[in-house]
Formats: sequence, C-alpha cells, structure tokens
Amino acid sequence: MPSDFSRFFGTCSTMRSSSVRRRKKSGRITMRTANEDGRFLFQITDTGVGIGPEQHDRIFHAFEQGERTISRKFGGLGLGLTISKRLLELQGGTISVHSEGLNRGASFKLSLATVDSPKVTPVSHSITDQGPARSLQLLVVDDHPQTLRVLASLLRKQGHKVLTAECVQTAIKLLEDEHFDGLISDIGLPDGNGCDVMRAAKARQSLVGIALSGFGMEEDVRRSMDAGFDHHLTKPIDFQELERFVGAMASRTDHSAL
Repeated sequence: MPSDFSRFFGTCSTMRSSSVRRRKKSGRITMRTANEDGRFLFQITDTGVGIGPEQHDRIFHAFEQGERTISRKFGGLGLGLTISKRLLELQGGTISVHSEGLNRGASFKLSLATVDSPKVTPVSHSITDQGPARSLQLLVVDDHPQTLRVLASLLRKQGHKVLTAECVQTAIKLLEDEHFDGLISDIGLPDGNGCDVMRAAKARQSLVGIALSGFGMEEDVRRSMDAGFDHHLTKPIDFQELERFVGAMASRTDHSAL
C-alpha cells in the first residue's frame, strides 16, 4: 500500500462533500469501492445538478464549475476538484467524471495503485517532485473549508509547514503566536478582507504575501500591493504559478537569512 494512501481517502472525502452539495433535496448519493488489477477504485455517483457535456473537459480547471448558476446555488470556489486531481496525479492516481447532462447527476471515479510501480529513472521533475528549496512556514487564509484543506494539502506535499485560518480574527491570532515565512490569503473574508490580514502581518513580522482574488483589474492589484502583498493571483488560479511564487519565496528567505 502506498505511503500516501491516506491522502487518497482525503480526496475521496472531498468528492463526497462535493456530491452532498450538488445533490437535490430528494436526491441520492451512491458510493462504490473495488480492487481491480492492482488499483483501488472509488466511485461516487449523485443525482444532482449534473454537468453539461461542454464542461467535461473543463470541470477540473480551477474555478470553472460549470454554469455560474450552479456555482452560486451550491457554493464553493471550484478549487477543490482542481487540487484533488493534482493530489491524485502526484500519487500516480487518476480521476474522471461522467454525466449525461444538466439535472441528470454526475459520477466521479478515482483510482490509485495498491502495489509499487516498477522503479524507473526520472527524466525530469516538476517543482513539486523536486521539493522546495527550503521548507517554509506558511499561513493560508480562506473562508471556504474545502478550498483551505486541499490547498494546504498541496503545500504540505511540497514539504512546507502550513497553518490555516478561515477569518481575519483567527489569522491575526496566529500571526501573534507564530512566525511565518509567507502568507497566502484570499481577499474576500467574512470579517474583513485579506488586505487586513496582510497589514496586520507586516506590522508584526517580515514575510512574503500572495493575494488570491476573483478580481484582477489594475485597481484590485494596486490595492493588494498597497496592503503589502508581493504578488496578486487572479482566479482561476494556476497552481503551477503559485508553486513558482512559493519557490521564489523560499529562495528569497534563504538570501535574507545570509
């Protein structure tokens, strides 16, 4: 059994939560597991809002969860599916979706090898495969629990220590009690916004800030920079771009320590 098998079950939990949100009040959710050809399979099927055929190729792209009316009705930032897919791929797993169309439910199938794959000499590595230049202590702030959980999981997979907060008040309390190398914060928060967190962070310690926002106009970026953020990422967020910024953060903190 792979060492990261527990992460696979975490992804299954994410998919289950997603199905619960999508299903109709009188709907049904069915879960099935199997072991086929050395791979553990987990399939979850719901009778919810479904996915249009034109969305099948886009459903795992960050912040593209089908029609906007569906996103508004069932909430979420759309990052869960994207990060779930990436977590599985990092473990050699796969995820796929099937739906007959809108209002006809959807079925997600996840798989992960239960036996070791043959050893091969890698030709190239991604940033995540190589690990960070230095392990960082990061504070991630987002008011959507699922997004917060999977984003933290990916950063931990890179070797970083991650603490999380769902609101400004909790984030500031952590900033008072802990030292951080970097802050990654959504701008929209229930008791304020990410700029409030960044200003509080800068007043207490020296760190690098990355803002996550659904708005990317010049005024929005300037507002983030004025608050002290070093980078402003606009949704849909490219996680590889976020990886590059975090990698640069590790190099920057290394140099500052010299």
